Amino acid sequence: MDWHLYQNGVQSGPFSEQELFKMGAEGRIGASDLVWNQTLTDWTAVGKISGLVGSRQVSSAPAQSSGGSEKDTIMQAILSLSEAGPFKIVRGSDTDLEISNEVTNSSWYTGKKTVNYAARILLNEQEKTAYYWEMLKETSSGLSFSMGIQKKKIKGIEVFQQSRERGYAPGGELVYDYQFDYGSLRDAVKQLLQSSGWKLKTVIMKGKASY
Repeated sequence: MDWHLYQNGVQSGPFSEQELFKMGAEGRIGASDLVWNQTLTDWTAVGKISGLVGSRQVSSAPAQSSGGSEKDTIMQAILSLSEAGPFKIVRGSDTDLEISNEVTNSSWYTGKKTVNYAARILLNEQEKTAYYWEMLKETSSGLSFSMGIQKKKIKGIEVFQQSRERGYAPGGELVYDYQFDYGSLRDAVKQLLQSSGWKLKTVIMKGKASY
């Protein structure tokens, strides 16, 4: 779903929900700024829409709690990002943090399509490094016609990718439409880590971000 933003007398957009997440994490959207999409009857303040990002500022270092390690404090700060956007972040069983997001889940009379994002973060306190693994898993069945774009920028083993796809049933009706930015949450986590003197390392192998 596309969103439009109105702030300081200027209208901009459309933006995906993930793009708004990134802008909010960087402190570029405030609770009093206005947003609109096709489901809203009028421009609405960001702070009045439950679950929509924009009012959270993460650029400053998280406060160190007196009863926990620096790693615990950073984990709590990353977990709190789950409150501000579409990503679900929880403690993992074989890693420190697991992240998920259902990008799209659509079905129609001739088929079905699901796209899910998954990531994990392993925090190495000795190295002051967070190892970040991520993937986008897609399953589909039946008949449909799709149009989409993907953008990649590769530097070493770091991969940044954006995906946009629209699918149509054989009769021509739109059955799914999504735009997903892999990097929105990763950039917010990287900013938070850097403010604490840590670094983020993206890894291709899942085991590199596991115990």
